Amino acid sequence: MIQITSRDKKVLFAGGTFTVFWLLFTFVVQPVHQENKRTNQKIQDKLLFIKKCYEILNQKSFYKAKNKENKLTRTTLDQRFFNQTKPALAASEQQHLIENLSNQTGVNIIRFRVDKPKYLEGLLTISTKVTTRSKLRNFINFIHMLESNQKFMVIEEMAIQRVNETDLEELQAQLTVSGFIQSMEMGKKKTT
Repeated sequence: MIQITSRDKKVLFAGGTFTVFWLLFTFVVQPVHQENKRTNQKIQDKLLFIKKCYEILNQKSFYKAKNKENKLTRTTLDQRFFNQTKPALAASEQQHLIENLSNQTGVNIIRFRVDKPKYLEGLLTISTKVTTRSKLRNFINFIHMLESNQKFMVIEEMAIQRVNETDLEELQAQLTVSGFIQSMEMGKKKTT
């Protein structure tokens, strides 16, 4: 039989102890530590998620204010378009508005002609050709009031000529005034 000395016993005991501790560390402590790290990371992620949720919930007043602002903007935009949804009624409303502006500025309207409605940049446009006769200052005021009106109207074309050779201020003008209805163009039809 092999004789084991006390020194050999100490080395075997130390080696066995090291092996047991290494096995405990590898198969018990290290997996428990990794699982603990993963659990802590999940807890931190959930806490961060809850914190962000509370931040969003605390901004409720901001979103309410933004909603009010959007409604106010929509109301303002609605006032810029003609109220009528039918092109003929909107053309009548535009003609009435132009007549009122001409009466305020002293411009005489000789003729109105309403063109077919068309879509311009997705909005339904009502174009009216107006022939006027007036003094230069009155015509300038008419144009200013027309373009700065609450209803959004654009002068697309303008042709001006002198009517009277002796009075250089007397003008005859032909304008194409376009107003808009808040009717958006639906998708374009495909032609095959």
